[in-house]
This record gives sequence, structure tokens and C-alpha cells, in this order.
Amino acid sequence: MNELPRNPDSPLPAIPAPIPRPVTLRWERTAAAGLLSLFLPGMGQLYNRQPRKAFIVAIITHVFGALVAHTRLLLSFWTMVGTFVVLVVWQVFAAAEAARSAAEGKKPESPIPLPWLTYPVLGIIIVFSALAPSPMHTMHESGFAAYKIPSTSMCPTICAGERVVADSWAYQWKPPQRGDLVLLKHASSDALFVKRVVGISGDVVEPGPDGGVLVNGQPLHPPSPCESFSWQKVEASNYSDFHATRVAEGTFFVVGDNLESSYDSRIAAFGAVNWEMMRGRPLYFYWSPNRRRIGCSIH
Repeated sequence: MNELPRNPDSPLPAIPAPIPRPVTLRWERTAAAGLLSLFLPGMGQLYNRQPRKAFIVAIITHVFGALVAHTRLLLSFWTMVGTFVVLVVWQVFAAAEAARSAAEGKKPESPIPLPWLTYPVLGIIIVFSALAPSPMHTMHESGFAAYKIPSTSMCPTICAGERVVADSWAYQWKPPQRGDLVLLKHASSDALFVKRVVGISGDVVEPGPDGGVLVNGQPLHPPSPCESFSWQKVEASNYSDFHATRVAEGTFFVVGDNLESSYDSRIAAFGAVNWEMMRGRPLYFYWSPNRRRIGCSIH
């Protein structure tokens, strides 16, 4: 047993102070943890030796991705905006939590069984959760598709330079109805056309006064566009071969809302279209030179 110093005035032995962690190393770990979870949510937590928390973050990330891919959240402007905001906030939160834990030097979680195997497996789960479903898979499964409009054939409803979101599954199980907007693939071009269905099987479509169109004897009046759009009219198309036409069974008569200049069913080379040519339906603007049109539904 050690004795205390006999001289009461002599100092007691000094207790060594804990060696502080280098500040530089701590901030390097903080930055690494934050960046890892920013791009791969949960990886920063795994880097901090918090495997259980890492697994929870990865599962939540995957659930978010699957929810977007297998619902119609992206097919409405405001739910699309809200979805992207939530996903960004979640990734920032995961990164901030990982960075805070590293900065505070929190103790690792209690040991897990077989760490030499569990950590690599968790790393694979985190990578899978962050990258699956992929953006392409999400767009395909949800029906989300985005397009830039190159022509004025649908003005003022949709004009050149505007960007729209479409539902690519809109006509997979049911054909369009009279008045519907359609995206369609025509043999004359590699690009998709946007047109309006004005005639279905049995309808009679014919020229009307002042360059208009009659459908079953009634003048065609496209719906009023969302807000106004300034656009320059181009030279009128030649519709000299457009005569009264009865729409054949299984086909559709389509026109552009810019009735003066649109390559559509009024021109023999374009002709009537069929259901198999349909590739979707425009839903809303996600960008337009007229900012007030952004978010507007397209009818």
C-alpha cells in the first residue's frame, strides 16, 4: 500500500489530464460524416460507428423513394414540388445529424454481432437504398415525363419554349376522349406531337368559317388557356385538301389549338391517328417564360 507524503506541505502527485482530440481531425471527421450522408443517407452514421441508426436512415430513404416511384405524387405540380422539398430536407437532415454526432464525438453504439460482416452488409444496404429506385425507374413507374415544346402548333394553350410534365400512362388502359390533349408518336418525325382530339369514331369533322373546324356541325372552341401568352403567329398552313371527314372506327381526328398553323389530321400526309400512337397526356407547366403559367394545369 502506497503511503501519503509525510510532509503535509508537499503537493500530491498530479493526475494526468486527458489528451484532447486534435481539432483538425475532429473537423475532418465531421465533414466526412456529413458528406457521406448527404449523398448516401446513412453512410455518415455508419462511418460514426452507429450501425443501428444507419440502418434506420437507409430504410426511411428507401421508403421515400419507393413511395415516389409507385404513386402519382409527381403528376400534380404542388405535390411534385412538395415531394422534392421533403426529399431534399430529409437528405440534409441525415447529413446534419451525422455531422453533429461526429463533431460532438458521440460514443459508438454498443457492439453488434459479427462486425466484420455486418458493416459491409450495411454499407451495401445503404448504397442500394440511396440509388434504388433510380430516377429512370421512378419516372417509368410513376408515369412522370417532362418535355420542352418546340413549336407553336398548340398556342396559346402550350407554346414554343414552354416545358410541361405529362402522364405517360394516361392512355395505356383507356383511349382518349373528345377534347383530350395527347402526346403522340407520328411516323413523320422522331419527336412527339402534342395535339387535341376533336373527333372520335363516327364523328364528322369539316372546315368551318374563318379557318375554323366544325365537329358534328358545331364550331370547335378550345378551352381558354391558363393566363395569357405573347406569341408571334407564323404563316398559315395549307388546308386545301381538308374536306368533311367521318372518323373511321378505331381512329381519332386531332388538331393543334393554333388552327391557322398546325401539322395535324387536316393534312392528308398526317391523317387520322390510332390508339397505339398515344404516348401520354400533358398535365401542367413546370416552366414558362410567363411565370404565372408555371404550375397551371393544361386542358
